[in-house]
Amino acid sequence: MITFASDRRWVVAIIVALAFIGCTHKSASSQISSGVAPFSTTRNLAVGMVAYTKRSLGAADVNSLAVAYTALQEKANAYAGFMVEAVTTSSFDPARNAKYASDLSKAIADFNKSYDSIEVSRHDVVSGNWVTPFAQTLQNRWDQYSGMIATMSPQTKADLLKDLKRQTVWPNFEDIATEPVAPKH
Repeated sequence: MITFASDRRWVVAIIVALAFIGCTHKSASSQISSGVAPFSTTRNLAVGMVAYTKRSLGAADVNSLAVAYTALQEKANAYAGFMVEAVTTSSFDPARNAKYASDLSKAIADFNKSYDSIEVSRHDVVSGNWVTPFAQTLQNRWDQYSGMIATMSPQTKADLLKDLKRQTVWPNFEDIATEPVAPKH
């Protein structure tokens, strides 16, 4: 199982990055990258596992994998959309944050169960341990730095949103490992 020792630190990093975006020599992109690392790492792990597994499955199992991944993608992208919306509108809803975090944690657990039924595995493929601490820290830091986001120039905010989307949005199942399905053995 993949774990994230710095569950809380990455959220702190993203909010601090937002607060100091114009005040440091680091690019906004590198600040966002370090801040959303657990989100991106989880996405990349899931996509990698789907790509690897998709190449070796028969059509029926590929369909099962598609259903499992698509449900996970939907919840992850909803949470990513919430973060983008918060920056866009300079507004943060703690109840929605908690709901998106809960939905993503459940989707990760469901994906792992589905993946285990397709691919013999003894451990979770994708860790969801980081989601709850992420949501809590995101809310705490938002309260601290939301005013700074509201005063960003339109271009700075647009650049920030572009980087945030690049780091957090999950690809469609059809766009992962686009080679033909393996013939059934």
